[in-house]
Amino acid sequence: MFKHEIFGPAVSITRAKDMEDALRLANATDFGLSSSVFTQDEAKGMAFAQGIEAGMTHINDQPVNDSAYAPFGGVKNSGLGRFNGQWGVKSFTVAHWITIQKTPRKYPFKASDFQ
Repeated sequence: MFKHEIFGPAVSITRAKDMEDALRLANATDFGLSSSVFTQDEAKGMAFAQGIEAGMTHINDQPVNDSAYAPFGGVKNSGLGRFNGQWGVKSFTVAHWITIQKTPRKYPFKASDFQ
C-alpha cells in the first residue's frame, strides 16, 4: 500500500478498521525508518508501538526526533545499523589489534626469557 518513503513536511493518514488492521497497514511497506503513534491510552500505544516494524517509534510525538544518545536508524529498505551513541560506535568500528615487537625474540622460548 505505502510505496514511497517521504522526507519532508508531509503526513499520510489512512483509515483502519481497528488496531489490528492499523498495525497491518503500518507494517505493509518496504520501509521502516521512523513512525509515530498518537493515542490517549499510553499502555495501548506502547503495545502498538512494539508491534511496528520500524527503527524508531515515537508515541504522541513527531517521527523525526533525534538524539546523540539514542539509536537512529531504520529497518527493511530504510537502512541497516544505527547512528549515535554506542550504536554508532559499534556500527562504524572494527576491532583491529596491531603489535610491534621491537626487540628480536629468541626462539625457542625459555622461561628465563620472560623474567
